[in-house]
Amino acid sequence: MAPPTDPNRRRTPGRPVTLGDLQNSGSSAPQAHSHDDGDDSDDQDFFAGGEKSGLAVQNPNSGPSSQPGSGPNRFINSIIDRARQNVPRPGGEDEVPTQSRFSGPGQTLGGDDAPSVIIPGAGSSSSTPPPRVLRRMHLWRDGFSIDDGALYRYDDPNNAEILEMINSGRAPMSILDVQQGQEVNLEVHPHREEDYKPPTKKWKPFVGAGNRLGSPVPGAETSSTSTPTQSAEASASSANPPAITVDDSVPAITLQIRLGDGTSLRSQFNTTHTIGDVYNFVDAAARANTERPYVLMTTFPSTELKDKAAVLGDMAEFKRGGVVVQRWT
Repeated sequence: MAPPTDPNRRRTPGRPVTLGDLQNSGSSAPQAHSHDDGDDSDDQDFFAGGEKSGLAVQNPNSGPSSQPGSGPNRFINSIIDRARQNVPRPGGEDEVPTQSRFSGPGQTLGGDDAPSVIIPGAGSSSSTPPPRVLRRMHLWRDGFSIDDGALYRYDDPNNAEILEMINSGRAPMSILDVQQGQEVNLEVHPHREEDYKPPTKKWKPFVGAGNRLGSPVPGAETSSTSTPTQSAEASASSANPPAITVDDSVPAITLQIRLGDGTSLRSQFNTTHTIGDVYNFVDAAARANTERPYVLMTTFPSTELKDKAAVLGDMAEFKRGGVVVQRWT
């Protein structure tokens, strides 16, 4: 029989803390660790959890978690204190080695009257377990959120079961986006004095293609004019067009550039790009563009684009994209 263990005794740093340890610590309600380790303990991370889940509290000493509270403060203090009762592991939780056991099909011994029969093993069709994932839990003054997700308010009765599961060291799959039996490390970030702040959404410009209405030339057949356009775009797509660095955080527009040799190019530009950037794009599209003088013009009304310092977003012709035509001089 193994000797009894002291719940306040430090565990070996390499040993993972199981869910049973977390539950026992909650039932016995020991006091939080005293700061016997000196000033270095203030900068350490405190972990809680086990085989299927884990808690890592970042900078838990930033607030007086040991002070009594009510409502949200009590919930935040409970999570931080439970993590503080476990051993700090600066290196993170080690991977728990899986026990090796035989897994595979078997074969019966045949005889004169009965042939051998192959019996498939129960573990032969089992797939590789999913890898351990990391989730970040933000404890706000008015609720909590997972990673960059929505706010779960403390005063919402629908979140009572989720709060109870997290407080007891279990991982609710509905909000952590994990599979059954998947290991997850939950990293807790307290924000005691801040209300929930929705994350800034990354602006994504529209990317797609459009169709021209009607015939480009009055009285001309659409089918006769679409063939050379398709062949020109196909030839342009076969030759690798030059690349323009586009910032996803800045609005972007799409320009169709009709070159003097009949080919057509499409490229995205930020609204902060200039006409000079469009000229550079055309120069890089073909060597002939640097050996022969040309100008870039708008379609209707036909206007030469002379000012290379003009910003595309400030020009009425290109606020929502447009067409640029190359004309040899």
